[in-house]
Amino acid sequence: MKLRQGSFSRTTPRSFPPTTTRARCLSSLPAVFISIGSLAPKLEADAFARGEERRRVALGDFRGSWTVVAFGVRRFDALELADLEESFAADGAVVLATTPGDWHETESLYRSAPVRFPLLTGVEETRRITMIVDPGGVVRHVGLRRTARETLASLERLLGAARVRSAA
Repeated sequence: MKLRQGSFSRTTPRSFPPTTTRARCLSSLPAVFISIGSLAPKLEADAFARGEERRRVALGDFRGSWTVVAFGVRRFDALELADLEESFAADGAVVLATTPGDWHETESLYRSAPVRFPLLTGVEETRRITMIVDPGGVVRHVGLRRTARETLASLERLLGAARVRSAA
């Protein structure tokens, strides 16, 4: 190893080339921004729902209903949504949540939790995004890091606006 004159740092040649990792491909959700007024993204994954068998669930299965999708949920987020699930249902909305964890990991984490809505597993979107989709499959709300209560309030504003439009 050579020291450069006048330098206090020592450098060594690399013994191997630098390693790089490929960006993980999003298996269930396209890597695009979700914009209000656009069609909801195609989303399909294995879902864990307490007391049910493992099954494949698609967002399109809920067309005809208002649907709240919470991406990148943590356990706290899922429990908060579960606490308000009846309020969402009273407004006519279905709740879905996604997690990057695999089905078995999710099953062991939520087996005894009071979460009844489907948790879509293996969805690589880890940003905490909430999306509200109208019965026609159009995105009407997108929120970043919103609580379940804030999402419920957004849904109720959307429902109020929809009632006003239909009454006019």
